[in-house]
Parts: sequence; structure tokens; C-alpha cells
Amino acid sequence: MTVTLNPPTTRSSELLDQLDIVIRDVVAPAAAAVDAEHLFPSKSIAALAQAGLGVLLMPEELGGQAAPTWVYAETVARLSAACGATSTVYMTQLHCAHPIHLRGTDVQQRRWIPALCKSEAIGAIALTEPGSGSDVASMRTVARRHADSYSVRGGKTFISSGDRADVIVLFASVDTSRGKDGITAFLLDTASLEGFSAGPPMHKLGQCGASTVELSFDDCALPLDAVLGREGQGYELLLDSVTKSRISAAAQGVGFAEGAYDATVRWSHERGLLSSRARDAQDLQFALAGLRSDIYAARAMLYQVCDAVDNGASEASAAVSMAKLHCTALGVRVPVACLALLGEDGDLVDVGVERRLRDAKIAEIYDGTSQVQSMLIARDTRTRAALA
Repeated sequence: MTVTLNPPTTRSSELLDQLDIVIRDVVAPAAAAVDAEHLFPSKSIAALAQAGLGVLLMPEELGGQAAPTWVYAETVARLSAACGATSTVYMTQLHCAHPIHLRGTDVQQRRWIPALCKSEAIGAIALTEPGSGSDVASMRTVARRHADSYSVRGGKTFISSGDRADVIVLFASVDTSRGKDGITAFLLDTASLEGFSAGPPMHKLGQCGASTVELSFDDCALPLDAVLGREGQGYELLLDSVTKSRISAAAQGVGFAEGAYDATVRWSHERGLLSSRARDAQDLQFALAGLRSDIYAARAMLYQVCDAVDNGASEASAAVSMAKLHCTALGVRVPVACLALLGEDGDLVDVGVERRLRDAKIAEIYDGTSQVQSMLIARDTRTRAALA
């Protein structure tokens, strides 16, 4: 079920066709085991990279495809429909590569972005702390500057791929008294770090194959050239980076909804309910019609927001928040509705709807909770009203 606002280019169509092959042959067959056995989806991530689908938004000279944002969003949506854990690891590769591309030196970019595109390196981004989630300015992880190095003390939590990462974009404060103006981004090569450790993968409701961990820094020494950009630019870089990460979460919402819907359609077809004219069968058909329409509309919204971001539209920031709020809510609502349609079969693992519901819930929380998105949209509404 796809919708495009602009006619896709031949290259975009080729990328998505290749994606469907990888999903069919590698991602989907492994999805149930990835979830049940908490398996990091290394083979799926490698297969995507080998097919040229690594970090799609990066320039071609750095190993990417210079794809439009809607192609990336559609890739995340289709992966999410098949396997939530794979989609999260996949999009975390971009979330690491994007700030490196925005602020990294030529050396930093060429060292890490091609490796992330080829899945020769696993990336992570470390922002959230136990005592500060959405309140970024209150972070307490500190990077003290010395003559020839920085020493980092503190901890991060809920870090996707943190225990697997070869490279981490870390946000820390060089001076907590400066609030957000002290936040600085650092680029960490985990192979050469002392005083750094990653905890065991957390036990989670969903996306069980995508490892989520705590990171600890105990006077972790970083060279001066580990700074990404300049001191005090971290908050600005963070705001630039969340645009793509929130689009990722919105795309996941569409994918989780579609995965649950498709599983329910298969179940209904196998039982002859889609062709039956019995009253209860028609009720199911009408319910599925409504869900299909909702998913189609959400996908159109997602694509329009992607176009707004690529075109630098003035309303892009608020539009991203609206897409994140709406699409992640849909990602939960549709599986819940599908469970009701499935009746006593709703919680069967083999049907696959319960997995999509478990995978979907966290997307309403990470990359800015639904409440944070509502706050940002309300703030933009106030601003526009005042200007009007």
C-alpha cells in the first residue's frame, strides 16, 4: 500500500524494489526469531547494506544514495512492517551518520560514514540520561577539557545499539552552568576507549532484537579532535539531528500499522471472510476498509512532511512533530483494532499482530514523547497566531 506525492524517479523505484527483495528473502523470514530469541539483526542489516540500501540519505561519494527523504521514510516503514528490531537498528545507523555529516571534519566523515553505509561499523547516538530525558539542557554527563584531552564522567540510558556500536555520537556538557550553551558533541571510537562501558541489553516490551543499553563514562579520555563541530554547538546540532530521527519514528508508526493490517488481512482471507456476505464478515470488511484508509492518509502525511523538509519549508519543524505525533499513535491504534478483529486469535504469536503492537508502543516515547510533540506543535501555533 504505497502513495507518492511526486512521481518516483527510476532510481527511487529501483531502491524500493531492491528493498522488497531483501525484506522477502532475509528480513521477514528472520523477524519472529529476532523477536522471540532477542537476536540482534546483524544479517538483515548486512543484507540491506550489501544491496546498497545502507544509510540512504548520505551523499554518494560517502557511500550513500543521496536519496530523497521520502524514500528513506518508506524504507523504514516497510522494514517496520516486517521487523521492528531491524528498522530500529537500521534507522540508528542514520541517526549516527547524520550529525557526523552535518558537523564532522572531512577526516571524521570519511572515517565513519562509508563504514556506516556498508554496515562495516555499527553506530549509536548517546543523549538520554537517567535524570534528563526531554530536558536536554539539564544533562549531567560532563566533559572536562585538559591540555591535550577531554575526560568524560557520567552516564547515558536507553541507548540503541550502544553495546554494539563501533562509533558513538555523544552529547555532553563542557560546563553545566551554561545550560544548553555548554552542550557539546563528541565522536567516540569505542575500540580505543578506556573508562567506557556498556551495560547488558535491557529486557523490553517490544523490538527485542534491537539492543538498548546504559553507557557509563568513568574519566573516559577523549582526544581534542573528538569534538564534533565546536564546543557549545551540541544543542544546535541536536535540534538539526532530531528532524530525521522523528521522521524515522513516524515512518515506523506507519509501518507497524501496516504490518498489523496486512497480517489481519491474511488471516481474514485464509478463513474466507473477505468474500463472505455474512453480517459479521461484512462488519470485519468495513473495519479493515477504515484501517486501510487511515494508513493511506498517514503515509501521505509522512511523504508531504518529507517533501517539506527537503524543500526547507518554514513549517517543516512543526510538521515533523505533527507527523511523529500522528503516525506513532496510528502505529499503536491500528494493531489494537486488529487484535479486536482477530478475536481469540489476536494474541497468537504466529499471526503476528501482537508483535507489531509491542514494537509500536515505544515509538510514541523515543525521539521526543507524544507529549513533547504536542508541546512543540502548541508553541508553533502560538507563534503563528501572534504573527497573524
